[in-house]
Parts: sequence; structure tokens; C-alpha cells
Amino acid sequence: MKAFALIPLISCSLLSACGGGGSDDNLAVETSVNAGADLSVIEKTEFTITAQGSPADGTFTWQQVSGPSLDGFPLDGAEQTLTAPDIKTDSNIVLRVSYQSSGSSAVSDDISISVSSNNQLPLAVITQTLPVTPPSVYKDTVTLSGLESSEPDENGQINSYLWQLLSGPDLNITTFNEATLSFSHPLLESSENLLWQLTVTDDEGGEASTQYTMTLNKTNELVDANAGEDQNIEEFEQVTLDATSSETVTDTYQCKWQQLTGSAEALTDSSQCITTFFASDVDTDTILSFEVTVTDSKGRTDTDALFIDVSPKSLGLINDSGVGECYNNTLRINCDNDDFPGQDAELGRDSFANRLDKVGQGNLAFDYTKLNEFADEVADDSTNFSCIRDNVTGLVWEVKSGISGSLPNTPLRDGQNHYTWNLSDADSGAATTGGANTTCPSDTDCGLQTYINEVNAVDFCGGTNWRVPTYTELLGLIDYGKQGQRVLIDTSIFPHIPLAGAISGVSLPYWTSQTAADGTSLSQAYIIDMSSGNDLAYPKDKTAYVRLVRSR
Repeated sequence: MKAFALIPLISCSLLSACGGGGSDDNLAVETSVNAGADLSVIEKTEFTITAQGSPADGTFTWQQVSGPSLDGFPLDGAEQTLTAPDIKTDSNIVLRVSYQSSGSSAVSDDISISVSSNNQLPLAVITQTLPVTPPSVYKDTVTLSGLESSEPDENGQINSYLWQLLSGPDLNITTFNEATLSFSHPLLESSENLLWQLTVTDDEGGEASTQYTMTLNKTNELVDANAGEDQNIEEFEQVTLDATSSETVTDTYQCKWQQLTGSAEALTDSSQCITTFFASDVDTDTILSFEVTVTDSKGRTDTDALFIDVSPKSLGLINDSGVGECYNNTLRINCDNDDFPGQDAELGRDSFANRLDKVGQGNLAFDYTKLNEFADEVADDSTNFSCIRDNVTGLVWEVKSGISGSLPNTPLRDGQNHYTWNLSDADSGAATTGGANTTCPSDTDCGLQTYINEVNAVDFCGGTNWRVPTYTELLGLIDYGKQGQRVLIDTSIFPHIPLAGAISGVSLPYWTSQTAADGTSLSQAYIIDMSSGNDLAYPKDKTAYVRLVRSR
């Protein structure tokens, strides 16, 4: 392609010697430039471009218009030798030459250069990096690496790796698309040859592959029993014994569990590779050991053992609620219902009550022992007992004598006697003392302190430290699983409960030793209603029932 410009030229006529008779003619000289024919070149190769201009006294200047960058521009001179850039894909470069001759305007022309990518393929290389000292043996980690593969293009890189096992045994491999590949040397009845292929791909899509041969040696012992990891658990927890990580060269195998040491545990099925049991009630840390025998389909065997450390559960010294059932909004449901999780029956001591090693008797996790008048234990089914030992809290509770007569003509510990709140060792101020022979048979008064003194004076049930229970202690007798019944306490353990409603205002109020400090006065103490389980701040000058308690 040429570009042109006109140069004005003034001439004199020879006929008139530039003087008279002649005329001046304005002539134009054409200025042009040609960048040359378009070119096709390969990346990183040299090529030459040559421009031609007219008239011949002009200067040439080259500039790059578009395409991958070339070094050195702008350049001066008609002929230029250039090196095609290193490119990833086929590209086009446009160069422009400008020509300026004396007295004329500059003219220009473009040349197009098609540059073809000439990708050099990568080099795939496999090396074995583990084990450090070959050959590998059973359970060794074997690692193959493609990191020594290379990319000859200076500005190139390897983008991906693909491993393929062309022949050999099945292997447990998590990924085939990383620079390295690892697997565990399997259990083998005979040595096996493996043929691997690694394909690497560079950033221009170029691929190269290589293959690698290796041998995995056979294993002398063809059954490998695995009883699993040692465990640390708490009593009552469900324990799972799992031998499914055992290995054999046959497709199938059988398991047989046996307990070696520790208290006998009931396995769900000792002939299954996965079996369970609930850890027994323990008082101190206890070690259990189990052994599994694995037998393959050809009768070959191996054994392995594990230890289970069972520790006592931190249950505390308070009773649970006595609730052993779960509910939705209206009905009883299974306690493992995900729509109504974390219910009381699923938590705490009551949730594993059927596995508790109880000393005495009681609903769910409640554990009571009957004592006679000398505080000696009597049979659980005895009907002749004077007090109760709570084996959870360690407290000893008063059992009321049978209800007989009419107030105040009743025995000292009759269940229907009731008292005003006054305790000599309380720091909560004075309280009204109930009148003598009114709601109790005392000739002194019907206040709590007088009743405590009279019971201690007879050395009742082998103790002289009887007292009114705290709020928490008394609440611990409530069995909320008995909701809807007349009284929320085990009447086989605590008989002779008075009829509800004998005291005006509250069904079955029982005193606690704790004043209800409401910020304005100390005239009330907490009672717990044994018919509902509710608490109430109750005036101290009113009467309520009492069940004394003492420490052992």
C-alpha cells in the first residue's frame, strides 16, 4: 500500500529566460511511502520489514499500532529486523511507518504481521519419593511425584496433572489430580506389578504423558485384625466395638469378640464385626479389655485387642426430676424425636436409670433405703420403718407416723401436725410462734423450733441433729413424673401424707428453712406444695407441714 502527497514546484520557461514574454507554471511532486507486503511469522523468530519512500531524500519512523508488544518502538529507518514475541495464542500485530520528505507533509502506511503460536510440549516425569528406602511393605505409604515434570516455554507452566493406574490391584486413593499421589501398600497374597501413567497439561493446552512401573511385594500374614483405637468413656455410655478396619485378602471375613478383663458387659452380638454395649455403673476408674478374632473365608485368623477406660459420671448430689417420658405439644412421643429434642427425660440421671446400680429402691434414678428406729437398714419391701436414707444426696429423712386422732390430740410425728415458722438459729428475724396444743400436740407451742427440739430430745432414728430442710433439699423429693396424681412424692417411701386442703389456701404446703427476702420484709419463708411441686413465699405466722432431715 502506498501513500502519496504533492510537493509544489516553480519552473522558468527557457523561451523567455525567465524574463519576459513567458509565464510561470506550478508543478506538483508526488510524495509516497510503502510499508511492504503483510507477513506471517512464527513466535520468537526474526523477520525483516522494509519501507520504500519517494522522493528519496525523506526519513522513516516506525510505530506499533496494535497487538502483542515488540521491543524498541518507535524505530527510525526504512529497514527493521525484529523478533516475534512469545505468545500463548495466534495473534496479529499492526505496524505503521511514517515518511517525511523535504518540504512535504508526512505520509504513512500500515503492515499487518500474523504471528503463529509455536507451543513446546511439557515433559512428564514420575519419581517415587516414599518410602525413602524401597521396596515398600504392607501398610507403608507409597508416594509418586510428578513435580519433576517441566515446561520448556520460558513463560509457560504446567497447569494440571492426571494419574491413571493402567494395571494392578485396587487401591484406596483419594485424588488422581494432584502433583503427587499417595496410597497405602495393601495386603497381598502375591506380589503385584503396577503400571502408572501420568499426563501433564501446560497453560496452552499442550499435553505429554509418561508411564512408570513398580512392584508391590506380597504379605506374609494374610489376615490383619484391627479392633480399633482405645477409648475413654463414662459409665452408662454406649460403647461401640468396631473391627471393620480389619483386612484380609479374601472378599469376606468373620469376627468374634470376647471380653478379657473388667466387669462383665453384655455385648449386643459378639459374632458381629460391629457390636455395642452400655458401660456398667462404676465407682472408680475401671479398665475393660476386649479382643477380636478375625477369620477369612479360607480359615486363616488374626487377633487384636483394645482397652476401654471407664470413669464414673459426675452426677452430683442432687436428685433428678423423675420425668421419664417425652412429649410433643399434645402426646407422648419417643425421646429420640428430632422435632422435640433435649427433653428432661433424655438428660441427667433419669435418662439411664435402668442401668444404675442402685442401693435401694425408687422411681427411675431415685434411690432410697428404709431404716428402722435405730437407723439400721431394713428390707426394701418392709412396712415397718422410721426414716429414709436418700442414697443420692446422703440425707436421712423423717418418716411420719400414721395419721391418728384429731388435732391437737395426735402423736408427736403425726403427718397431720402443722406449725408456724420460727427457727432459733435463723438470721432472718423473729417469727410468730404457734399456740400450744393448737395445730400440734405440744404443751409449749406449735412452732418449728419447738418441734425440732422435741424430736431431737428422743434421739429419733439414732440422731439428734434433725432440722428443717433447705429449699433445694426439699425440692429434691419431688417426683414430677407423678404429675396428675394427688401428691408428687413416693408414698411407698414417705407414707402418711395428710389430705390436701386441710390448711386453708394451699393444698399440701411444707416448710423450708429459707426466708423469702422480698426486699421489704423478712416475714415470709418458702414452702413447697407437695401436690403440685410449686414453691411459694408463705407468711411465717401461718402454719404448714414439715418433714425434718439430717445429715448422716
